[in-house]
Amino acid sequence: MNVILFGVQGSGKGTQAKILSEKTGLKHVTTGDLFRENIENKTELGKKVLEFIEKGDLVPDKYVLEIVQDALDNLSTGFILDGFPRNPSQGEFLLKKYNIDKVVLLELTDDVSVKRLMARRLCKDCKTDYNMLYKLPKKEGICDLCGGEVIQRKDDNETAIKLRLDKFHNETEQVIKVFADKGIVCRVNADQEIGAIQKEILENLGV
Repeated sequence: MNVILFGVQGSGKGTQAKILSEKTGLKHVTTGDLFRENIENKTELGKKVLEFIEKGDLVPDKYVLEIVQDALDNLSTGFILDGFPRNPSQGEFLLKKYNIDKVVLLELTDDVSVKRLMARRLCKDCKTDYNMLYKLPKKEGICDLCGGEVIQRKDDNETAIKLRLDKFHNETEQVIKVFADKGIVCRVNADQEIGAIQKEILENLGV
């Protein structure tokens, strides 16, 4: 089975994809992880991606598609895509190359998305995630695991978050419509407890 998870930032895509991967054996694939792996392994694609990231630019589709295809073509299982495709050209590429069985749209209002993202924190050293709404460190500003400083991400400010939401509504929603027209999109309320969301996803996937 090949699955795509869509949702605005803060809808819990990454969390749900990890749980789903553990329960089904499907490979959780994110462009962020693929970028990091290629950069760490100093691949040619990784070097190109790093150039754009260091300049603060978006990685062009040409390189994103190469990295995603390389990862998916080397899988021995089905996949769960998280954070891809983000725009119509990426969606067209995916539909031409792979069979997509189900698309899960985690629905969340913009107001709740902004509230959740503004509350996000992470450890400066070990990168453990925290959230001031429901996952606080035991000691304020100190990581439970390594004792590092817990900070707010630079791009988790209201202006940057609203720009990302606009991009989702203007570009990613066009991709979702293409999949919806094929009758493979299921909608799940992401404004509920993690376990309840996962239960809905599993029911929709029939697993």
